[in-house]
Amino acid sequence: MGFRLRYFSAPSVHTSFLDYLDSFVDDCIESYETRGPAALMPLVVRQRKAVQTLIEGWQLPRQRHRLLRVAARLSGLAGYMAVNLGDFLLARAHCTEAFTIAVAVEDGDLVAWVRATESLCAYYAGDYRLALERARDGQTYTAGGPQAIRLAVNGEARALGQLGDREGVREAVGRAFDLAERAELPAGMSPCISFGAYSLARIAANAATAHVGTGETALVQSYAQTATDTPGTERSPWSHVLIALDIATALTTGDDPDPEHSATLGVEALTRAGNQPIESIRQRGQELARRTAPWRSLPTVAELAEVSRTLAGGSW
Repeated sequence: MGFRLRYFSAPSVHTSFLDYLDSFVDDCIESYETRGPAALMPLVVRQRKAVQTLIEGWQLPRQRHRLLRVAARLSGLAGYMAVNLGDFLLARAHCTEAFTIAVAVEDGDLVAWVRATESLCAYYAGDYRLALERARDGQTYTAGGPQAIRLAVNGEARALGQLGDREGVREAVGRAFDLAERAELPAGMSPCISFGAYSLARIAANAATAHVGTGETALVQSYAQTATDTPGTERSPWSHVLIALDIATALTTGDDPDPEHSATLGVEALTRAGNQPIESIRQRGQELARRTAPWRSLPTVAELAEVSRTLAGGSW
């Protein structure tokens, strides 16, 4: 009996270490754009393995709940980073683990966040119907909470845009802005990987992307302007690159396309992105090159094609 009492009086994790793990997650979120997924993901995976060793021990109920929750968040971060690295199979594996644990600890917002990340993964894998399905399923867990905004504008609206549903895009975007009016939003451009609510600038940036899919150039430009005019957005260089690529792509459509200006914006944006861009930048750069290909005789279009080709051969 004495052995059993010693076992229960000596949990395998202490509050101070759980505080450290929460701080580690917060630091990964805040530093994500400066450090990037290639550098951060190995650290996240290593920390997740360490947490798994602790999970196999014994903790007081409150500590165990916190430990499982941070395990789900770490798995979710690894899944999101794998999407940005273009490894969709690995992303799905991490997200499945994160979803299972989040359900177990009954954290509806975290479950919804994972569904949003699964939607993101499906979107960049080119499966827009699955992206839409995951986004809509995620909204059943969050009951209008902060993740409902992300699921509506990043998951639902963007997938509908690629499926050509113009009215569906407008409804989902409008719903995201309506939800935002009732929520406490962060300032500036919220981190793309954050577990919190989207900021107004990020909502607008995603709305612009959604309308690229339906070819509504004026709306793309309007939402992009809202995003870039918001104070504090300069701290998100990836967002500025993606917004510029969205505007450039929108300029290739309509009755009066401007391929030269489009290609110029694209070259400038991809040059700012560097040699190892995240998957979203790589894909949008290549899409822009495809859209401008009919005007390949223009020097700027030819330059864009060359820049985008350099993005295709790397492993991010």
